[in-house]
Amino acid sequence: MGIIGIRTAILFLAALAWCSVLAAAAAGEVDGVFNVKDYGARGDGVTDDTKVMGTITAPPAGAWSGKNYWLMFYKVHGLTVTGGSTGLLDGRGWTWWRNKCKGYADCVTKAPTALVVMSCADVELRQFRSKDSPQMHIAVSQSSKVHLTQLTITAPGDSPNTDGVHISQSENVHVSRSTIGTGDDCVSISSRSRFVTVDGIVCGPGHGVSVGSLGRNGATASVEYIDVKNVHFINTTNGARIKTWQGGKGYAKSISFTDIKFTNVDHPVVINQFYVDHHHVPNMGAVALSNITYKNLRGTSKHKTAVDFNCGESGSCTNIHVNSVAITAADGGRTVSRCQNAQGDTSGYVYPRSLALNNNS
Repeated sequence: MGIIGIRTAILFLAALAWCSVLAAAAAGEVDGVFNVKDYGARGDGVTDDTKVMGTITAPPAGAWSGKNYWLMFYKVHGLTVTGGSTGLLDGRGWTWWRNKCKGYADCVTKAPTALVVMSCADVELRQFRSKDSPQMHIAVSQSSKVHLTQLTITAPGDSPNTDGVHISQSENVHVSRSTIGTGDDCVSISSRSRFVTVDGIVCGPGHGVSVGSLGRNGATASVEYIDVKNVHFINTTNGARIKTWQGGKGYAKSISFTDIKFTNVDHPVVINQFYVDHHHVPNMGAVALSNITYKNLRGTSKHKTAVDFNCGESGSCTNIHVNSVAITAADGGRTVSRCQNAQGDTSGYVYPRSLALNNNS
């Protein structure tokens, strides 16, 4: 993997190379540390350092340092990370899933995220692969103007909490032209995020593209201006999904899903305002959802219910617009929809024909 540009970036690459060697050393493969400057890297802001390519391998779970992340860019402005045809982050997640953590909740607590971009601006991650992260593959937090493109992110479909890209507290984030198949959301967008675009993604296996979970433990959420388009979901458990916790506060608004294709998806279109921890007794209220648009959705559903809008009774789902939807059953049968307390309108050809929203007026 190569890194172009500033001194901070090249020093970080040296650290990455060091981490990779430590992992190999733990396995008894080498006994040295390599510095990328010894192989032609300069980090002077002028020299193209991208010829330093290869695989960065995480330490196994037993040799982990105890941090909740493996690699991090922190407070970096103006950075491009590219891997060309050979760049690979290998998280060796199986050493965690089999030995160190069992199931979703345990892995959330123990397993690290592979790559974190935190408090950064003007960052581009492109043309590299990430596989088998112990937990989330790439997390973007408290950052702006971040572009992730031409990535290939993979993990087994039953691997816990291995989101492809997780976005939180960030704005002007673009995820494009990538293939993502993991054990959790291909892309997840959480609170205090705005102006996020997901464009040209092939997703599967995984849990789809999710806005949420929002409002956990009564928290106040804010998400707005989310544009998901040109996404193909293949054999995923969910497709276009919005999920909020019972008892949450705040809002999620101006969200669109456009030009979406589903192939054998369990639950293609979902709004779930009853996401709840079984150990938590929720109070009344919900994160308010408004101005949600679905346009040109097509494909097949594995189950009979292709569209499921499950909203609270407090008028928390309003201005839902559905235009041109054709989702049939993968087995050739008919599909149906469920619309509970969802207010909005439909236009154009809409199938399943049972899709009926309460009029906003």
